[in-house]
Amino acid sequence: MVAPLSLAEIYNLLPIATVKWSLQRNDELSGAGSGDVWTAELSDPLWAADVTLGVGEHDELKQCAAAIRSLEGAKQSFLLCDPTSEFPQADRTGTILGASAVTIRAVHANRRIAQLRGLPASYVLTLGDKMQLTQGSMIRFFEISKTTAANGAGQMDVQVMPRLPLTLAAGAVVTLVRPACPVIIHPGSHEPGIARRTVTDGASFRALQKKRG
Repeated sequence: MVAPLSLAEIYNLLPIATVKWSLQRNDELSGAGSGDVWTAELSDPLWAADVTLGVGEHDELKQCAAAIRSLEGAKQSFLLCDPTSEFPQADRTGTILGASAVTIRAVHANRRIAQLRGLPASYVLTLGDKMQLTQGSMIRFFEISKTTAANGAGQMDVQVMPRLPLTLAAGAVVTLVRPACPVIIHPGSHEPGIARRTVTDGASFRALQKKRG
């Protein structure tokens, strides 16, 4: 897999005005005349983000458009944050977490439970916070599904969405400050914006999670 570009290379350049993060599911639904309904998950859900850039000077928006075009469509992935979730809700600047090295301490049989270590004592992750998981070249993005506090030893068993990967191993690195998701530009979704006298507006794109090369 081609490594995703860092936050500094794409994300930090973007004057994001609006964003809608969603979990794109691929479920099958069937029913019977009796009223019974069955569902099946055909594949793992993927994160998607609809991003609109703010009105800006021509040079700023030209640079954004050129950076996105340099990705060669969906060929090159890059890291994208949810700008509303760059820090945990209970630690708005990341100062409580500080330089703590948070990792996976063990793999739970329930892939909705992330077993963490290395947190400050009593550290809180709140429903809706985001989390990045890195293990070698694998990067995954998760949402906290239940508010949970670490114990006195800095350990926490927290529920996440979607499920953790089957290949997860103890020692995987957990990022809670500026957690990011590897994404590609959804084909045909990039709008570079319209130049209007001294400003450019209307720039937007749709990003889709990229799990594998």
